[in-house]
Amino acid sequence: MHSKGTVMLDLPLRQTLLARSDLFRGMPEHLLRYVATHMVERTLDDRELLYFKDDSLEFIALVVEGRIYSMVHGPDGREQIIGSTGAGQVVGETALIKDHGRESSTFASGPTRLLQLGSRHFGVLFEEPVFLRRLLMLMMLRLLHAIELLELVCLHRLESRLARFLLANLGEIDLALAMPSVSLPASQGVLASMLNTSRPKLNVQLQLWRRSGLISGNLERMVINDLEHLRRKAFALN
Repeated sequence: MHSKGTVMLDLPLRQTLLARSDLFRGMPEHLLRYVATHMVERTLDDRELLYFKDDSLEFIALVVEGRIYSMVHGPDGREQIIGSTGAGQVVGETALIKDHGRESSTFASGPTRLLQLGSRHFGVLFEEPVFLRRLLMLMMLRLLHAIELLELVCLHRLESRLARFLLANLGEIDLALAMPSVSLPASQGVLASMLNTSRPKLNVQLQLWRRSGLISGNLERMVINDLEHLRRKAFALN
């Protein structure tokens, strides 16, 4: 399915996108060509689900544009975002290594474009040792990220969690103010789910920091006015 006005990606462009991705970077030309040939394009609207928790493992997908969030639900219905996948990254890669259902649900943040590879084409990937090594490295990195997230949401106060998140996502220096800035999720609800808190509690913390002058701006472009103070908050004893 393609949104109105969307131009389909041709084979050379697909190969280029794959060659730059976290999973397929450095793969042999014949493998890139095979994958690019058999991938299917898909577009998602904002908040549209890519797959549900416990769905069968039918595909992996390369994010071309937009962002995909992975989430789980607690027994009380509360959402916890456990991962984020942006352009140039593969989502759903656990389909390559296990034979039971998805470990989380995933949804799009804003209009999102993907290239999907169905499980019937995985056999060729398993025949390439370079691919298997890259898959192992990627899974290890994501395991480390999951451990860091577990530590963050379980062992630290909200103020520390938020400060650490901002430090981990620092972007370029805001040229107008000569201060570091952070690009955050499109909604406060998404950010709250990533930090294992409620929107009201997150909003109170952000407003306190704005009034104190520690931060300014909005979620789209938050400016850090005192980086050292933010670091002290991030690593203060709970």
